[in-house]
Amino acid sequence: MKWGKLMDDQRVNGWQCGSCGQQHQGLATVFGAQAPDVWMHATLAEREAGELTGDMCVLEVGGERHYFLRGHIDIPLLDSPGEVFSWSVWVSLSQESAQKIADHWDDPARASMPPVFGWLCNELPYDLPTTSIATHVHNREPGAVPYIELDPSVDHPLVREQATGIPLHRLAEINKAVMG
Repeated sequence: MKWGKLMDDQRVNGWQCGSCGQQHQGLATVFGAQAPDVWMHATLAEREAGELTGDMCVLEVGGERHYFLRGHIDIPLLDSPGEVFSWSVWVSLSQESAQKIADHWDDPARASMPPVFGWLCNELPYDLPTTSIATHVHNREPGAVPYIELDPSVDHPLVREQATGIPLHRLAEINKAVMG
């Protein structure tokens, strides 16, 4: 998965956003994948039979249907209180959970729905694998992507970063790892 795909011609001290096209200064605070990793490895026929939007994905692989939802893993920035760095990632859901979220996607009360279980489905640039980390998906109000809470019992640097936050120096390291 090419993590810099959301950004074009990027540099750590400034970058052009692939979404809005504008030049930004400083460090990027959101990186993300356009699809779950399994989508990128699926055959052309599987992708053509599946569905991928900016928020949801359905894909049948080996006769089994899989459901995915995009959300944000928010990590507090310790040097900038109130600000976060976000990994925009995909999680797999059960059919029941995916249907429940789809049924309430435009419902203003969806933020009050209980969280649902999911598995992280993107490999992020960490020394340890990130796919299959257990998550809890929290819906937010319509127009906002769901919040992905990583299972705090999992021993992984990403889980620790979400729990404790990161300094701007670590954000610079992430920018360098993603943008090269």
